[in-house]
Amino acid sequence: MSSSPTSRTDTDTVVIVGKLGRPYGVRGWQVLHSFTEPAENLFSYAPWLVQSAAGQPWTEVKGYESRPHKEAYVAQLNGVLDREEAQRLTGALIGVPRAAIPPPEDDEFFWHDLIGCAVINNQDEHLGVVQELMETGAHAVLCIRPENAKRDVLVPFTQEYVLSVETENQRVRVNWSPDWS
Repeated sequence: MSSSPTSRTDTDTVVIVGKLGRPYGVRGWQVLHSFTEPAENLFSYAPWLVQSAAGQPWTEVKGYESRPHKEAYVAQLNGVLDREEAQRLTGALIGVPRAAIPPPEDDEFFWHDLIGCAVINNQDEHLGVVQELMETGAHAVLCIRPENAKRDVLVPFTQEYVLSVETENQRVRVNWSPDWS
């Protein structure tokens, strides 16, 4: 993005909505991975912010072009003019300011609101804290980091196992025993 005018955003209120993939062609286009459902919702949020690597500041994108490609999308950020510049942005996260996303409906929540929530089971045992959610194809999976464990506890995010989500209390209640891990 060497020739594009950008501004930097250093904020904790950025919601990650996608990621830039491998270069597509030689003129700065890239495969675009949307984390929204449906995928095209990514284009309804503005402004886009890009974080080129973990810990780096978010940089506002001053425009882009996009088009459908196969079953996904490709995009060219303003100022990214060739394959080498696109390659440097491979894996960069796309975020938007939290204020750009409308609040969820009643009984709905955003996955990013679950990160950091305490996880307890029916016996009121603290199992750990939600580190991330993974989409497996069949269903999502809660990745829970116990305090003194070497590996995460993985719990299917289904009605059978996730009993309640209380984002306001930062708590998720699950039907899970520590012995099942």
